[in-house]
Amino acid sequence: MNRKKLYFEELDSTNSYLKELAAKGAQEGTVIIANRQSAGRGRLGRSFFSPEEKGIYMSILLRPDISLERAVLITSMAAVAVAEAIEQVSGIETKIKWVNDIFLNKKKVCGILTEAGIDAETGTLDYAVLGIGVNVGKMVFPEELKNIATSVSNECGFEVSKETLIDKILEQLEKWYPTIADGSFLEESKKRSVLLGNDIRVIDETVPEGFYHAKAVDINELGNLIIEREGKLQVLNSGEVSIRFE
Repeated sequence: MNRKKLYFEELDSTNSYLKELAAKGAQEGTVIIANRQSAGRGRLGRSFFSPEEKGIYMSILLRPDISLERAVLITSMAAVAVAEAIEQVSGIETKIKWVNDIFLNKKKVCGILTEAGIDAETGTLDYAVLGIGVNVGKMVFPEELKNIATSVSNECGFEVSKETLIDKILEQLEKWYPTIADGSFLEESKKRSVLLGNDIRVIDETVPEGFYHAKAVDINELGNLIIEREGKLQVLNSGEVSIRFE
């Protein structure tokens, strides 16, 4: 994968910008990096906290030769790559919350958002834009986030270079990217999971309470979460999972 880094002082969203380039035929390995985002977003359309100078806000264009079914594994693969990169620069063990969050010391430090482009004629995957947001510099979080979010520098106690971490992330992505086809990265994903073996709360608006309790027991070959609920196994393809730390 040939890297081509493009830097911007500000974008509304690195993912949105790269999707436009992808639709125009940009090459795989194009990397968009912004110093700040005015409309950064996470899963389910949520806004993403993107303070100037303090974080990595980047998107990578991928054009993997895989089925749409396996395309869902891109986020899980990227989580492994980013977790390893953060661990290498910080010296702190990283964990993964299915499916797209990286944790340091039980607080979120990174979110990942993958958006796909489909070939309308063939119904196959045309491209995937992999968005990665990492809190890097020493940061003061707003009241609603300070107990659930952190930054790499806050946790390790020294200032981590954004450029160093960007290069580490891209190196690890190049290492793990070929394993999407066989899913061999999933073993590492399971080892780093903060969910497996623990009681979790699944957000589900179809039940009266808006959530239910279950136990996370496994991650299958397509990256889906296997849970045990009221004595029965159930597969979660997507949706919200919140962790109850005991």
